Amino acid sequence: MSNAFYFLLPTLPVYAVNALDATDNQVGYILGVYAIAALIIRPFCGYVLDAYGRRSVYLWALGFFAILLGLYHFTYTFMLLILVRVFHGFAWGVITTGGSTIAADIIPEKKRAEGIGYFGLAMTFSMAIAPYFGGVIMGDDNFFNLFTISLAFGVAAFVLAFMVKVPNIKSGNTKLNLKKMFDGRVTRISIVMFTGAFPYAGIIAFIMVFAENAGIPSIRAGFFDLDPEAFFIFFAAGVAISRILVGKIMDRKGPSGIVFVGFIVTIAGLMLLRFTDSFVINQFWMFMICGVLVGMGNGLIMPTMQTMAINMVPVESRGAASATFFSAIDLGIGAGAIALGYIAENMGYRMMFFICGLILLFPLVFYFLFAKNHYHKQVEQLKTEQANA
Repeated sequence: MSNAFYFLLPTLPVYAVNALDATDNQVGYILGVYAIAALIIRPFCGYVLDAYGRRSVYLWALGFFAILLGLYHFTYTFMLLILVRVFHGFAWGVITTGGSTIAADIIPEKKRAEGIGYFGLAMTFSMAIAPYFGGVIMGDDNFFNLFTISLAFGVAAFVLAFMVKVPNIKSGNTKLNLKKMFDGRVTRISIVMFTGAFPYAGIIAFIMVFAENAGIPSIRAGFFDLDPEAFFIFFAAGVAISRILVGKIMDRKGPSGIVFVGFIVTIAGLMLLRFTDSFVINQFWMFMICGVLVGMGNGLIMPTMQTMAINMVPVESRGAASATFFSAIDLGIGAGAIALGYIAENMGYRMMFFICGLILLFPLVFYFLFAKNHYHKQVEQLKTEQANA
């Protein structure tokens, strides 16, 4: 499933520009409407997962996701592409919320941070290979092969999902209200993720367009020819390195040190993209170093904050908590992609990434002022309630 998603992530902007004559500003909408659609559906998804159970909801969404992959073949205009992206965003919102909730149900409480880190490695490996091979499959605008192979991976994910044993956890309370759609206990964590995801949209939506615009060269490294698309491999290597370590550290030492290092490393990686042509080191390798730094930051922040959100709520509210958490990320990515498209068009890509680094100072400060103590208070309160139950 993740491979199908990441095949299209860096290549759809190329498809929109080369096949549909889209502008830089319109490219931002490709990601923006996708993230906003996922944002809209997540609150209802959290309610349904908690009220009716995880497995059937997850399978229906995954099947719909696979069907939509085939519809990219018929996006002959930019508006048709946007329409498919909207519905694909709905499916993605349910899949990611459901998958994360199922993982939290399966993983033992004492190893939750470590387990979620390992769970995230599956997406990390997809993040490493799929964008690169998506570019290889696409080649010189071979979009038919790109969409067909993405469809095949989506169908394979749907078939494999039937083999997963899922705990039958559900509240049975099907009355819909706002508290079952959003969990206020994770609001502060979600604010951190919203502002943290805003600049991350720049990487998702514009990094390959930036590489082409900046003239990032291809190089020969040993027996391999490396193209700028290798950024995603180095990005994912950074994520993998940090995720292997982050779970055990959080389970033993807590989240705050990890969050601090994660934001600082990410800020450094984003700001250095402004200066990839200003160092003695080869521009290609400077570009890859930025990928590793931003990847390491993502690998530190994402599983840590997700584990914090899960730790703050009882098991029957995990669906709503996950929906709130991922809704914040979707909103940040959606708003960020659209806003950063305007910044890139008026100020250039290098300055856009530098501004992304500056934006990340806000969630870093907000976490230590407002989210850190609130998290520990909520965890202790939940432990007390469970002990008295």
